Formats: sequence, structure tokens, C-alpha cells
Amino acid sequence: MQRCVDQQNTVVDDDLCHSNGEQRVLGRQPTASSSFRYYYGGTGSTAAGTQATGGSFMRRSDHTYAVAGKKHGPLQDAWHIVGIVALGALLFFAWEGRRKRV
Repeated sequence: MQRCVDQQNTVVDDDLCHSNGEQRVLGRQPTASSSFRYYYGGTGSTAAGTQATGGSFMRRSDHTYAVAGKKHGPLQDAWHIVGIVALGALLFFAWEGRRKRV
């Protein structure tokens, strides 16, 4: 998971990290442009006020991270698939209609 933490690794609202950002240099730990930065992985809760432990401030390239507090339902995660299927069906019926006219 990806959580926004303060300087004591206490989980805070994600907007605090998003609005301030971080300065990143490849191969080095990110330096926070404010007192908040993202903490990746580890244990602990995603609830504000809890401690983030066992993770890192370095994002691993072979992992994907979910933003704490962002809930994704099955339909939200599948919208791109629904769009592709709908586009495919539209193209199929357009092709079939064109074939029958010729």
C-alpha cells in the first residue's frame, strides 16, 4: 500500500502528500518538499493517526501500490475492459452491416 505519512511515520490524509509532492532522484531516497511524503509497503493500518512500519520511502519498480483510503469497487476497476468490449461490439456490428449492403 501507499500511505502519506508525516515525519514520525504517522499516517495522514493522502492530499497532504499529493499537493506538496516529493523531489526524487533515481537511486536515492526521496526528499520531501514538505513534512509529508509517501511510505510504501509495510504493515499497519491505512487509518489516519496510525503508525506505518516495515516499509520504505523508496518505491519498488516491481510492485504496484494502492493509495490508502481509495476504495475501488469491481466496476471501477473494470471500466476500461467494458469500454474495449463495447468498442469491439460497435466495430463488429458496423462491419457486419457494411458487408450485408455490399
